[in-house]
Parts: sequence; C-alpha cells; structure tokens
Amino acid sequence: MQYVADHPPPRCTDAAPTAQIGGVPASIPTPNGPDMYALLVILQTVVLPLLFGGVHLGVAGGNPALVFGIWFAFWGVGSRLIVAGISQLTNPLRTTQTILGAAGEEHDEPEEHAVGAGPQTLTETGPATGTATAQVVQELGLANLSLGAVALVSSLVPGWGLIGALPGAIYLGLAGIRHLAKRDKSSNELVATWTDLLVFVIVVGGVVAAALRGW
Repeated sequence: MQYVADHPPPRCTDAAPTAQIGGVPASIPTPNGPDMYALLVILQTVVLPLLFGGVHLGVAGGNPALVFGIWFAFWGVGSRLIVAGISQLTNPLRTTQTILGAAGEEHDEPEEHAVGAGPQTLTETGPATGTATAQVVQELGLANLSLGAVALVSSLVPGWGLIGALPGAIYLGLAGIRHLAKRDKSSNELVATWTDLLVFVIVVGGVVAAALRGW
C-alpha cells in the first residue's frame, strides 16, 4: 500500500489495535480476562513439582534435594520448555505480546521504506519485520523443544539422573538473570523471571546433591 509521506492516513483510535507477524494481522490481547500464561507457568514450576516431590518423599522417601530436583527437572524444565516450544512454533506472536509485552509499541510496527524522492516521497509498509520476528521466535521454540525433551526423558531414566536437565536449567537461569535487569516488566515477565530462577536453583541443587552422593 502506498501513500504520500507528507500526508499519512489518519489512524482510527476507536478500533482495537492490531499487530502483524509473518504478514498475518492478529488482535492484541486485552489486559482483562484470565491470565492463563502466568497460571500455567506457576502450575508447572511450583505447584506440580512440589506436589509430586512431596508425594514421592512420603511414599518412597529419599534425599529431598534429589527428589525435588528430579521433579523440578521434569516439570519446571522438561514440561515447561516443551509447552513453550510448541506455543512459539504455532503462535510466535503470543511470545512477543503476552510475555514480553511488545505489542502496540512503536518499534514493533512494520518499518516504512521510501519509494520515491523529493517532497512527495511515497513510502510502503511491508511485513518483513514481522516475518523476521516470527522466524526468530519459532527457532527459539525449536531450541526449547530440544532442551525440554532431553530434560523430560533424563529425569525418568535410571542412571541419567539430573544431568540431562542441567543445560535447560542453566538456560532458564541465564534467561532469568537477563530479565532481572529489565525495568518495567509486565506481570507475565515477572512470573517468568522468578520461576526461571527458582527452577534453576532447585535443579542445580539436585545436581550438586547427586554429585556429593557419588551419582
């Protein structure tokens, strides 16, 4: 679509804002309504690991650091990264909007490219920026799927222990540290940040306990 740069088309303030990724427009989620992302993350990284770890200790006993390390590896690393990877592959826009809060920001709008020269320069808006963002998010989803699958399997296979979940836990820990420095985080990003760090600490604690025991 082309228009005269000196006279850009007026924006409608009554309509709900939209964003583009991969050239496909998508409505920006409204802040109202249930926040399913935060609920799912808390379930995977706090509720389920504590529940399964507590039942495990009550039924079979064991070293608490190892037991909770295994279940945090299963749920907090394996399950969480697999679900995140699937979400990023199927709906990359959700990551940029819901988690990072990037929807509606001016720097996320498609770039305008000059078509002509002079006072009547024409510009066109294309989906290149959104397509590139979608590709990056989807490739991140593949990495999450890989790390999550290894963590999920290794936490259940005898002899593998927690070592297979360690790369995913380190990844979550580094991501959490990176997000700590960011100001004005959304509620979803706050949940992601602190649960990343929680899972990292507990899984690493389990690995240390296993090493002290002699694996």
